[in-house]
Amino acid sequence: MKPLLLVAHPGHELRIFEWVRRVKPHVVILTNGDGSIGQARLSDTQDLLADIGVRVRRDWLEPVSDAAVYQALLGTAPSPFTGWLTQLTQAALQEGIDVLVSDQAEGYNPTHDLCRVLANCLVQQMGQAGRQVRNLEIPLVGHPCDPAHEEQAEVKITLSAPELAQKLAKMQDYARRCSPVLEQELKTMLDSYGQQAFATECLYTARRTPYEDGKVPDAMPSFERIGEERRLAGIYKHVIQAQHLRQLVQSFAPQR
Repeated sequence: MKPLLLVAHPGHELRIFEWVRRVKPHVVILTNGDGSIGQARLSDTQDLLADIGVRVRRDWLEPVSDAAVYQALLGTAPSPFTGWLTQLTQAALQEGIDVLVSDQAEGYNPTHDLCRVLANCLVQQMGQAGRQVRNLEIPLVGHPCDPAHEEQAEVKITLSAPELAQKLAKMQDYARRCSPVLEQELKTMLDSYGQQAFATECLYTARRTPYEDGKVPDAMPSFERIGEERRLAGIYKHVIQAQHLRQLVQSFAPQR
């Protein structure tokens, strides 16, 4: 197995930390994770992964700021996605990648959804080049392995008590070092689901997004709803909408 983990932001690797530790995938990260506070956490992820013998492949794709992706979505800056798809296809074919794990499109963050589209496009391009790739996705919002859907997982890893303790320690240390926002998000997840919920890591068969078919989701994504609330409150000047994703995806996604 020659796996690639493709994620939108540094820190996503912690959702499946034990899987990463065991299989040691190549890792590609789209952004440096600076978010709205301008505090990048890419180096924290590089250090975390280096400790377990995993490399962030910045030679395959150099992460950009979150703002660069948002500006591309709003049409105020060039889109990097066509170039990224070409670079990743070439690198993955040369490396012989046969398993791709990436973010699930959950409507929570537009960059997460774009990352899923990019992953799907990468698998499609590699298939057209004669390389079949197993395409998997990981949930980033809500329960890390929802018991209602656990039987649908294509890959499921159950952590031992020491493995869970190590994972939780890594998550807490990472959040503490990176930002109060991450600390609060982690606290909310642990309060909501309990520590034991993170003892199971589920990877699911990846799904195609509406954006790849020239559509938008039936329900308004959370990022659009929250963005509109913040615009009305005077926090945001512009709101990224599902329509922006649809337009951007159509500019780089291969057509069926």
